[in-house]
Amino acid sequence: MSVLVYFLSKNSKFLLFLFLQILALFFTFNRNLYHNSLIERKIVSFKGLVDDKISNVTHYFNLKQENERLLEENKQYRNMFLGKTQKIKPEFFAMLDSTRYQQKYYYTTAEIISNSITRSDNYLIIDRGTAQGVDAEMGVVTSTGVVGMVINSTKNYSKVMSILNKNARINARLKSSKYYGTLVWEGEDPRIMRLSDIPKYVGVKIGDTIETDGKSRIYPEGILIGRVSSKIIDEESGNWNIAVELFQDMGNIQKVYVVDKLDKTEIKSLKDSINN
Repeated sequence: MSVLVYFLSKNSKFLLFLFLQILALFFTFNRNLYHNSLIERKIVSFKGLVDDKISNVTHYFNLKQENERLLEENKQYRNMFLGKTQKIKPEFFAMLDSTRYQQKYYYTTAEIISNSITRSDNYLIIDRGTAQGVDAEMGVVTSTGVVGMVINSTKNYSKVMSILNKNARINARLKSSKYYGTLVWEGEDPRIMRLSDIPKYVGVKIGDTIETDGKSRIYPEGILIGRVSSKIIDEESGNWNIAVELFQDMGNIQKVYVVDKLDKTEIKSLKDSINN
């Protein structure tokens, strides 16, 4: 004890300086948006680098499962396109669907290197960043559903807000009737989300398909999300409260597509002018 007291008394000025320095840094990064964003970018970059190394080892042991998934996906594409004039697009491509939705998007492949589903605010890290054209407010999807939205990017990595995040809001609709509402996650079962704001006079059946409605700048119209697993009338709003079972298993994702709506800046500028 006497040794500890002697050490503290001898180094009291240095320890006081160190404490004040840490306190100053804490307030600087905690209350200044610029510094807070800067430190988050550094954390994302470092975490992405570490998780990338771990992911490489994990994916090596999951090659058999991944090959089986790719074979199944290839089979679906063959069934859709074989013998037809439409060709499958390459890995990086701009897509204009002139026959259905009149929308133009740019798709980029990415790999998940970090993912969580057990928290109330879940995020993912992908191995694409600004150097590959990926930036904030881009959607992330798979061949079977919606995954989330990019919220921050470094040179080679991006942080994605998962749909399993209480702050996530997705414009979704019933595929059969086109009535749309808001899809949220209540922080419980990672397989189930809730669709609200659908009027009670709208016919809803168990098993109905839920998809994106295309009214946001993030996701294309018609991306599959899940199916209706249960429904009740909300006593407060009088609208349907619909449980949606996700098509995409959020705990088992390796490959994704990052989606960039090419005219989103123009749309955002117009909406901002209306709001102002």
